[in-house]
Amino acid sequence: MAGEKDDLGRSSDVYVSFAFAAADVLLETDPDGNAAFAVGAAMALVGRGARALTGQPLRKIIHPSDQDMVAQALAQMVKGERVRNILTRVLLPDGKAVTVALSGYRHPGNPERLLVALSHPGGLPPLATKRAEGAAGVLDKDSFQAMAAQLLDAAPPDEPYQLTLVELPDVAAFHAEGGEATQAALASELGNRLKSLSVGGDAVGQLDDGKFGVLHSASVSPDKISESVTKAAQVVMPDAPPLEAKLATLVLDVADIPPEEAARALTYTLNAFAKDSANGGDLATLMKDLQPRLSATVKQMNDVRQTVASGDFNLMYQPIVDLWTNVVHHFECLVRFKGNDNKSPYETVAFAEDVGMAGMLDLALLERAIGTMRSNVANTESLKFAVNLSGRTLSDPAVVKKLRAILATTGDLRKRLVFEMTESADVGDLVAVNDVIQSIRKQGHEVCLDDFGAGHAAFHYLRALKVDNVKIDGSYIKDAMKNNENVSFIKAIVQLCTELGVSTTAEYVEDAETANLLKLLKVRYGQGWYFGKPAHPASDDIRTAWKTQTLEWRKGLLYFKG
Repeated sequence: MAGEKDDLGRSSDVYVSFAFAAADVLLETDPDGNAAFAVGAAMALVGRGARALTGQPLRKIIHPSDQDMVAQALAQMVKGERVRNILTRVLLPDGKAVTVALSGYRHPGNPERLLVALSHPGGLPPLATKRAEGAAGVLDKDSFQAMAAQLLDAAPPDEPYQLTLVELPDVAAFHAEGGEATQAALASELGNRLKSLSVGGDAVGQLDDGKFGVLHSASVSPDKISESVTKAAQVVMPDAPPLEAKLATLVLDVADIPPEEAARALTYTLNAFAKDSANGGDLATLMKDLQPRLSATVKQMNDVRQTVASGDFNLMYQPIVDLWTNVVHHFECLVRFKGNDNKSPYETVAFAEDVGMAGMLDLALLERAIGTMRSNVANTESLKFAVNLSGRTLSDPAVVKKLRAILATTGDLRKRLVFEMTESADVGDLVAVNDVIQSIRKQGHEVCLDDFGAGHAAFHYLRALKVDNVKIDGSYIKDAMKNNENVSFIKAIVQLCTELGVSTTAEYVEDAETANLLKLLKVRYGQGWYFGKPAHPASDDIRTAWKTQTLEWRKGLLYFKG
């Protein structure tokens, strides 16, 4: 035993082995928080040599805004807890701040001292994220979800992270009793305590009023989180009744899907619950349902991935007709999943968008359509085809890179390959999306904005995105013969598009009367069952493949019989 104690007392040996394994700079701090010993590449990391750190208070190099957080982390170490990868900012001698990862634990041979490691943050997310307004220092919902994506990617496979949701049902009464100053003090105290328990020291998000999410390691128990809430309230208002927290903890065991998709599954699951909460859901329901929801989401994501990988889907083709000439302008390529050719794929496609898999699906459909266009059944200049691209796809740099690579090989399909931008959720960076659209158009491909007038695809899209065609949402076309307001809307869209040099398409054209009305309103193209239902080519012979009860060839062009 004496030999073991002697070994533990040799700080330099402990630090040198630890340094090469885990950190750039190793410190041993005394009970007053001073660096009693330092070793490592301190100059490269914190702008001063290891000797210059020795004898100096650790707080001296910590950014003032992060000192409370670091103090909490050191307090955890004093209690015997291990702290891993707390992101904090240190001050360089010139006053500039750099982000480092801080880890540590109590010295095994001297309980009055701490072993503290500083290292480059590597793949951990940066501190420069958007903070919530309601709680000092914690992330807002979107930033929290973005950080979750990076943390789950970096999580050790044998120790999955956990998510604890914290609900404070009595916080409003607590604030009312203490006033604004108390509210601000509680927000600061609670934020710092929760962050000190989280992965990287910054993985805390405010999801709603009085509701927080904490990403943490398995070593941090829900009881510790609950205790932190209680202590934060006691520090701010010692005489007030205890502030109780309701907790729900989820183990983020998502080994069955790629790590970059794990956070998407979690986000989708949480958003689905949030919608249910509006209908009376509470944290007790979440505790019971969240793990099954996540498992079901992971399974559904795997199903989509398998469908794409195996090519277990079909394309069907619906004609879009020039209302003024009856010539088929192009066919829209519509996905149908095998075994469900007569069932709308909307739910699967919308799910793929929500969990960030739309790009994977879109590119698979694009490659299938390109194959069809080059095959004997469709390889003619008179047949054009439109492929849908989600706004999410056009917003994802990784997917856009793959899209550009595909389009670099489609010079033979210029003027024949058309794209429709679809969107079931709002697109954040329209400038970036427009840049992608313009590069597509420069390569000779028309771009259409789908479902105009429905949901998010509204006038600000048309202002931000330069396109060739606007497809008016079918909800305005269905009742156009009976609804003067819809007619007025269609007129306004056509007039605006005409002034912008953009053509228009009307979907859901079901009869000749509607088609004639649209011609009078100067809509250029029509799509709907009146012209033809989505269908597979009737044969492998191009001369007969596209002939139907409504379509026929005339002088090398496909016409609607009318």
